[in-house]
Amino acid sequence: MKSIRILLIPACCLLLAATCCKEPAKEPVDNFKGLVINEISAHDETTDAISWVEILNTGSEAISLEGLGLYITDEYFNDRRIYTGTGSLAAGERLVLTTADESLGTGINSTSQFVLRLGTKEVTTDTFNREEAAPKALTARGTYQRIPDGTGDWRVLPFHSRNKANAIVDIDAQNHTAIWVWSSHIPSWLENDCAEMKRLYNLGYRHILLNFVAFNPSNKRRTLEFMEAAEDMGWIVHAWLQCFYNGDWESPVDDENNCYKEYIYERIRNNARSYIEEYGVKGLHLDYVRFGGTAYKHNPSAEVTAIGAIDKCCREIRELADSYEAGILTSAALMPEINSAMYYGQEPSHMGKYLHILMPMIYRYSYHYSDDSCKRVANWFADNAADAQMWSGIQTYRGNDSKVDPMNAEDLRKDIDIFMDTHGSGIVLFRYGLGTFPDVNDIK
Repeated sequence: MKSIRILLIPACCLLLAATCCKEPAKEPVDNFKGLVINEISAHDETTDAISWVEILNTGSEAISLEGLGLYITDEYFNDRRIYTGTGSLAAGERLVLTTADESLGTGINSTSQFVLRLGTKEVTTDTFNREEAAPKALTARGTYQRIPDGTGDWRVLPFHSRNKANAIVDIDAQNHTAIWVWSSHIPSWLENDCAEMKRLYNLGYRHILLNFVAFNPSNKRRTLEFMEAAEDMGWIVHAWLQCFYNGDWESPVDDENNCYKEYIYERIRNNARSYIEEYGVKGLHLDYVRFGGTAYKHNPSAEVTAIGAIDKCCREIRELADSYEAGILTSAALMPEINSAMYYGQEPSHMGKYLHILMPMIYRYSYHYSDDSCKRVANWFADNAADAQMWSGIQTYRGNDSKVDPMNAEDLRKDIDIFMDTHGSGIVLFRYGLGTFPDVNDIK
């Protein structure tokens, strides 16, 4: 009879054998490295507002989004998934998730604390914590943005850059070509899928100085539509303010009490603030920031002067613009007469310490300037602009305001070339609706 032997194996060895046969447990792997939350529009506190989140692939290769999630923690949800990834994102590509098409599962409120987390349940690829990264609530068209794009710290900006690189306003990022535009021109610029806006952009114009009437509450819906279309195309829109004239001149100097009229400056600041916060303009353009030829009558003391009144307005507008840390541009229209501060209170060497751009209205046909006179006046303003750039304001018609003769593109281009052959660095056309605008793509 064959004996049977029973091999007794210690339990510790059996456990070791089982462990060796099983694949070792792996730490969770981040398959989404390179994906970042890049921009956030969180306006759910506003009725019918749209919230959206931009995801950017900062890597050098395409990344599959399968299994990716975006999670929110706020007053309602605790790490709730509000997006489930599908497809892939190419290197440098942006994905905008929005409540408009329900690719984003919930609205986001910037007036409350919230956290967004990108990744999976186990792995976090990127995080935005409003309280830590950008504790301010957003303005009407503002967003939270990484500056520099995709890699920088979070900033609160009063305008968005959806589907474009995040950036503060850079005066030299666009051609120095601008147009004064009345609010009544907005409808024609929006017609036929913005055909006119596209035409002028393709001709090389980049800055719109949009008259203050466009920002009246009754025009708000249409103006916001205009702002969105212009910015998506690449225009920079400036709000064109009227400072000391509104149907009649209003002196900012209280001669009797030897002080400045603070209520006037407060009105100008409040208007400028509303244009930034409600419309997201990227520039503030001061018009009628002067006296109507009577500045010499408003110098009650060495401390309170007409020139000081203009300087004060320029300084306060620049301080307001800079407070948003968004690079918002500041500019002013100036009378085109050399050494005319005595009459208008405009001293370019003072104003240029505060503003980014001085725009003297060198309307040659109204002032009967020759070619040489145009160059002499432009050079004087450019040479006396302190830290500011000087862009020449150019008439697009012959004659005067009561009898105009719109110019053709060839003649207007000749005038533009005269002013570009000066110490100035840009041109501003007055105005849209008069004259045929030439191609200016070569003006840098």
